[in-house]
Amino acid sequence: MKTFVWLLTLAFVVICISCWALTSLSLHVLSEMKVTLPHVTIALLHPNTWILYCPVPWVIYSAVLSFQKEVTPSSALFFAGTLFFALALVVCAVAIAGIIPWIAIHSFV
Repeated sequence: MKTFVWLLTLAFVVICISCWALTSLSLHVLSEMKVTLPHVTIALLHPNTWILYCPVPWVIYSAVLSFQKEVTPSSALFFAGTLFFALALVVCAVAIAGIIPWIAIHSFV
């Protein structure tokens, strides 16, 4: 179970780093295009360092679970549930805030 917890944490860290890299690249391209960013994008993506700090609570919780003699299935499932919920929030927030400027650029209204 300890390996399961750490593998989930590692996957969350990799996805957060990927989201951070994607937002950095996207913001760089949009700034070179001189696009006015919507407020949602500015609020969620402009200070994108928060994405790198998202996995910290789960890294700490993984360390706490690792120091226990045995990880119970209920604690591992609680860990996995909270991690997946946070992952869904991060990915959806990054996707929505990142897509909105591109919709504005390519709309033909």
